[in-house]
Amino acid sequence: DSTAVGNSLVHKRSPLRRSHKASASSPKLSLRDGQKAKKPLCKFEEGQDVLARWSDGLFYLGTIKKINKLKQNCFIIFEDSSKSWVLWKDIQTGATESGEMVCTICQEEYSEAPNEMVICDKCGQGYHQLCHTPNIDSSVIDSDDKWLCRQCVFATTTKRGGALKKGPNAKALQVMKQTLPYNATDLEWDAGHKTNVQQCYCYCGGPGDWYLKMLQCCKCKQWFHEACVQCLQKPMLFGDRFYTFICSVCSSGPEYLKRLPLRWVDIAHLCLYNLSVIHKKKYFDSELELMAYINENWDRLHPGELADTPKSERYEHVLEALNDYKTMFMSGKEIKKKKHLFGLRIRVPPVPPNAALKAEKEPEGTSHEFKIKGRKSSKPIPDVRELSNGIERKGKKKSVGRPPGPYTRKMIHKTPEPSPLDTEPVPVIETPALELPCSVGLSDSRKRTRTGRTWPAAIPHLRRRGRFPRKALQTQNSEIVKDDESKEDYQYDELNTEILNNLADQELQLNHLKNSITSYFGAAGRIACGEKYRVLARRVTLDGKVQYLVEWEGATAS
Repeated sequence: DSTAVGNSLVHKRSPLRRSHKASASSPKLSLRDGQKAKKPLCKFEEGQDVLARWSDGLFYLGTIKKINKLKQNCFIIFEDSSKSWVLWKDIQTGATESGEMVCTICQEEYSEAPNEMVICDKCGQGYHQLCHTPNIDSSVIDSDDKWLCRQCVFATTTKRGGALKKGPNAKALQVMKQTLPYNATDLEWDAGHKTNVQQCYCYCGGPGDWYLKMLQCCKCKQWFHEACVQCLQKPMLFGDRFYTFICSVCSSGPEYLKRLPLRWVDIAHLCLYNLSVIHKKKYFDSELELMAYINENWDRLHPGELADTPKSERYEHVLEALNDYKTMFMSGKEIKKKKHLFGLRIRVPPVPPNAALKAEKEPEGTSHEFKIKGRKSSKPIPDVRELSNGIERKGKKKSVGRPPGPYTRKMIHKTPEPSPLDTEPVPVIETPALELPCSVGLSDSRKRTRTGRTWPAAIPHLRRRGRFPRKALQTQNSEIVKDDESKEDYQYDELNTEILNNLADQELQLNHLKNSITSYFGAAGRIACGEKYRVLARRVTLDGKVQYLVEWEGATAS
């Protein structure tokens, strides 16, 4: 009966469950052989108790509160009071109370050889032989043995840490996994092949989050839930992609799994990412929190050649990795906190060094970055560097005075050709000795928020050291006159013509910036005294004035 389904297949929901919305449009997948192309009928009712498949591949008991026939999803309240829209394809019901038995797939009543109706001994729902995936053999009809449908086989064998490996249901699962309940070629993937429009992943065809506990097949590129695979020896960590995995569909049999080697920087990155997912914060004590988590999950990391490292020596290697890879890790001293606090600059899982990812050079986006509130760094993010995984990563900086969101800006070393639609490069001035200012180009692209409003890209931070002549800033119009080149400390004789021209353009742009800033709160005098400041935002008013939002550090240069 239907109550038996709810009691036997339901899982307790984890506190890590997030609000998960169904796709705006209903999934459109081609039906497999034996299934009739027919518009899905709504077989759900408000107030009905159902089992809904979550993004971890497991079923959870909930109650339907709303039904959207246009988008083919239901609004479900679960036992832990969490709420979510779930697609019809991810909802399972018990047997209907009416006397009519229809096929769960095609909603037809007929039952004729060689396509007879077979009733599941677990949930009581009917399936035509050719509608079910895989097709039901005729020997099942003549046998007195219990038969479970695909949904019930997955519900009774999948679990956190990996599916069952032994028992009759485990053998049935292995057979089921060699065919998919959807046409994989019809899935519409993003550029990085991490998400698809249909929210259809794994052997189960349910939703999923690639950046949590999922494995990607190195052949078909599909993602598979930890709960649905049978090849794991230990439970996975969040975002752990350091595996070579081949699914049962591609291998036409058991799955293949091989652990990829880990370095200390990979261990630090992976564990910091897991801590940020679990605790929803950014910074962690490198010894009390990070090392405690590493030691506690040492076996789950499968560190390979590093496995024999004594516990007393691990912290030294981890701390060295945290300090060496500044483009990847952020120290607490950058935000005027304790220096032994560390966090990820961009909260995305580490990229494994396997050949497939290196060949594709796919960019690691920040769309799945966990948004954790906290104090921003007072130091500029380092320039683009090649990370340990061989993929270039761009620095990420959130700017005050604009809506939250994953804003990125490109930082390049060479000055790009000026564009009429973009701002000129803004120089970063160091001490006027033999050091030369380096230009930082801004991205042409503008980021759009959820409200549709366009905001300009963030302006790089400007650092000023040394004193400027007050005479050039005493007039109210703030016309800043460039110093004569003969009075500069720079040795222009040692520079080529291209650098000189570039430097002149940068000085002109600096003059324009100073002219705009001096209209705020006596900025001219503060700049003249050499007070350090940061430009946080830039805007253009309706009358065409360019204005800047400036943060003063409250201390003049020595």
